[in-house]
Amino acid sequence: MSKSQDTVPALRRAVRILDMVKASSRPPLAADVARQLDLPRSTVHGLLAVMVELGLLEKNASQGYRLGTRLLDWAGDVTEKRDLVTEFYHVLENRADLDAFTVTLTMLEGAEVVYVACRNSATALGASFRVGMRLPAIFTATGNAMLAGMDDTSFREWLALNPVSTWSEPLTPNGICSVTTLVREIAEIRDRGYAVDDEQVHEGLWCFAASVRDHSGQTVAGIGISLPQTELSRFTVAQLGNMAAGLAQAVSIRLGYRGERQDFS
Repeated sequence: MSKSQDTVPALRRAVRILDMVKASSRPPLAADVARQLDLPRSTVHGLLAVMVELGLLEKNASQGYRLGTRLLDWAGDVTEKRDLVTEFYHVLENRADLDAFTVTLTMLEGAEVVYVACRNSATALGASFRVGMRLPAIFTATGNAMLAGMDDTSFREWLALNPVSTWSEPLTPNGICSVTTLVREIAEIRDRGYAVDDEQVHEGLWCFAASVRDHSGQTVAGIGISLPQTELSRFTVAQLGNMAAGLAQAVSIRLGYRGERQDFS
């Protein structure tokens, strides 16, 4: 084993313990863990105590150990994200009318959106989108769509956690740079049902987006369709906005959302 691989032996031992507990037919005792993993009992007792404290393991009445609920929380979060991406691509399979657009799926993380899925069009956009990319939320259509999808209390909390003094410099001359402008934009998005990035991320690039809701009605993502400014004349703003809103609604329905449905045809 290389030196770099052996810098966190406690973490490696903890993972080995989790694997063993998961594979055991009955909750193993501390002595079982020490014997099967060939570890000192003092080391095992210390690790088990910390893992129980952190919710990674639980101790039953017989002093045996089983996986803790914190792991279930993590697994659930991973599953939800995977389901979201799966349903995004499933809906796109039946939307040949969107082949000419770059279609993206983002999630809100603090003041940024992170791109979790993307289907690029063959049309040159002048900008590239890729999974894992991050951008300031206030400049993106998907970010503003998700902010508009919050209730007023949650939106105020977001503003308090991300004050204007922490905002990134605008990426183009069109970028939002004041709370007043953002609040006005959010109100307009709520009124029309979709968000518009009018060259805020990249000059010559437009994006139309709407928020995705889960079974509880919570906004969990934003879906955007992007096209170069030179292609805008082929559509009306309402047509493009309704395309994005219809796509977001289709994914929301597949996630179990049963709220008010609208006709975006």
